[in-house]
Amino acid sequence: MRTSSINLYSKIKMNLIFLHNRTLKSILYVIFFVTFSSLFAQTPYYKVTYYISEIKLHGSIDNMDEKAQRFTEQIINRAKDVNYILTINKDYSFFESENFLSKENESSQENMQLILAKRFASFNEKVYANHKKDSIVVIRDLGGVNYSVKRKNYVFNWVIKKENKKILGLDAMKAEGNYYDALTNKELKVEAWFIPSIPIQAGPDIFMDLPGLIAEVNLQGAVVTVKKIEPITNIGIEKVDDSKAISQQEFESLIGDLTKKMENYNEDW
Repeated sequence: MRTSSINLYSKIKMNLIFLHNRTLKSILYVIFFVTFSSLFAQTPYYKVTYYISEIKLHGSIDNMDEKAQRFTEQIINRAKDVNYILTINKDYSFFESENFLSKENESSQENMQLILAKRFASFNEKVYANHKKDSIVVIRDLGGVNYSVKRKNYVFNWVIKKENKKILGLDAMKAEGNYYDALTNKELKVEAWFIPSIPIQAGPDIFMDLPGLIAEVNLQGAVVTVKKIEPITNIGIEKVDDSKAISQQEFESLIGDLTKKMENYNEDW
């Protein structure tokens, strides 16, 4: 009888321990789930810094004189000092060239090299994207005048490839696309590398709409690569004033008028 009582006591004790452990695990799970959900619910903001990692010259510099060769090489070297900043969350993004201040020991020629290096990427002055509406506002220099142009996102017809590589230690996948460029009046090809683990459909300049942050774009004149990715909990995303923005069609008409003026000017000479 006594043995039976002891066995019953042992079973009750074991059940209590089991229930206690199970309850504790449940509580810990709930705490973890709530904490994780709270963190996940916070809108992810990122500040992404890009730089010109490569300038692509169409032609050899060997045909240039020594002075021109040296100046071109200096531009190539200075290109890596050109930074672009993308601030972004899941709904909006803002992209612009980082303002660089002249250093006391820098000459006007060195500053000119930075300006010329930026032209190889051929990026807009600023790009504001509304990812909820698939629309963008770009600030573009045309004939020395900055124009605001509001339009739908560019269509790239992205094709995701099987190739992958590491960028900043993160897995990146390759994609190829094409788009119409109004300034050159050509269909241009672009190669992009995006990071699926950062599921935000944005990237440098006009390049977006891939299932992950675009970390690198290979363009006709340059390769632009991410330098730093900073998760930020609270950052303001600048919105471009589009109250006086023109349409893409109006912008293309301006390009046509400017092209005709240049052709007439050349004929006069």
